[in-house]
Amino acid sequence: SDDTARAMSEAAASNVALEIEPDSGRRGGRMAEIAGLLRLLTGAESTLVVNNNAAAVLLVLSALAAGKRVAVSRAEAVEIGGGFRIPDVLRQSGADLVEVGTTNRTYASDYAEADLGEGGVVLKVHSSNFDISGFVARPALAELRQVATAQGWLLVEDLGSGSLVDTSQFGLEHEPTVRESLEAGVDLVTFSGDKLLGGPQAGIIAGRADLVDRVARAPLARAVRADKVTLAGVAATLRHYI
Repeated sequence: SDDTARAMSEAAASNVALEIEPDSGRRGGRMAEIAGLLRLLTGAESTLVVNNNAAAVLLVLSALAAGKRVAVSRAEAVEIGGGFRIPDVLRQSGADLVEVGTTNRTYASDYAEADLGEGGVVLKVHSSNFDISGFVARPALAELRQVATAQGWLLVEDLGSGSLVDTSQFGLEHEPTVRESLEAGVDLVTFSGDKLLGGPQAGIIAGRADLVDRVARAPLARAVRADKVTLAGVAATLRHYI
């Protein structure tokens, strides 16, 4: 929108209080505004903005799953644009990939039977740019939540496009929303700030406050953090949704 473009242009041309609230002198600034807007829009306890969704996925896995085992359905070990492959990202993060189910049919029981051990992670990946149809099965998020809770594992979802509204109201196929994922019990969800959300290129991590805090304190977080222009654009875009 014009407002988003104007906000980004102004941020690029001047100093911006990113992490300090000018009126109080306390930590906050634009990060606090974005977090507040996303709490209203998604119900997330806490959020973090990085430079794109690929970085968000890598950062979450590096911070929470390095040296641990991560279960991914064989139907979701995908490659999306730019050669971004889920198995490669897991390898880079230091996590061990455990493939479950089959290419066309995966059940909650497949995850439950996976040998992830202590600190395991169930990773749900939105296929985004392809679809498998016909003789298929995939578990609902609520089923995965039950499995993860029973085993003491985390449930993380790479939602990709990150819609904040029900696309079916515009005559389109329903796209899963961030709020739906969090209400189904996902611990952390990652999604893009551009694409369906409609803002500048960014990656957003949303969910449990304790986990977002751990991710934010990881050494890699500083390397992939969003700059002031991106944050200005994200904030302006979210205000439109409000």
